[in-house]
Amino acid sequence: MQESRIAQAISERGVAAGAMLFEFDTPGVMRILAAAGVDFAIVDLEHTAWDAGTLRTLFAAGRSTGVHTVTRVIRAQYPLIASALDAGSRGVMAPMLESRAEAELLVESAKYPPLGRRGFGVLFSDVLADGPQAYTERANRDTIVIAQIESPAGIENADAIVSVPGVDIVWLGQFDLTLALGIPGQFDHPAFTEAVDHLLAVCRRHGKPLGQLVSSPAEGRALRQRGFQVLAYADVWVFERALRDGLDALRRV
Repeated sequence: MQESRIAQAISERGVAAGAMLFEFDTPGVMRILAAAGVDFAIVDLEHTAWDAGTLRTLFAAGRSTGVHTVTRVIRAQYPLIASALDAGSRGVMAPMLESRAEAELLVESAKYPPLGRRGFGVLFSDVLADGPQAYTERANRDTIVIAQIESPAGIENADAIVSVPGVDIVWLGQFDLTLALGIPGQFDHPAFTEAVDHLLAVCRRHGKPLGQLVSSPAEGRALRQRGFQVLAYADVWVFERALRDGLDALRRV
């Protein structure tokens, strides 16, 4: 895995903890995340109206915070991956990976030559500081690549996907996987449990950390005990739960 704040957190504490952004489209959220001590932030493009252009301000605001930003693009395609990284993201996640070829395309699109085929479209102030060679070498080291698996085909081909050099983290899409298995939201169903156990075993075999979105500390603890090493809260879940608890407390005054 690349040397990043995510890798450092796993090495030091056994887990990297972050946030996934769906609704908080404001540069100020990066300072909030940094103050809270997150290791990373995943910005979702699949289920929101954001795109790489509208995220430039967010990424620019986050550069001085130390938060490692990752963009979840809508699919593993070169233009989508490259544009997100050119906008300032320091990592990329692609959903619904189901084959080794898709994982290889993800890595190739995220890395500069000789590791990939990403085109040289960057913040030129960064290039001027150290020169293009130093910049591309640093970018290849720092850019995190996350393969999201969330279908029966992805589980079946997990070994081929996870083994691809350059895939740093594997991410479980738990909701979509249960939908595809015909058991929506039944996370205690044997079919889902068996699929997750298989994915965990594959990740352990290849030395790749597995991540998932969590809704509570209790869920996070349970996943840690199973072997998950990268966990994130959704911005909406955190805000809604904190506001509900606060309002309940006010009404009892």
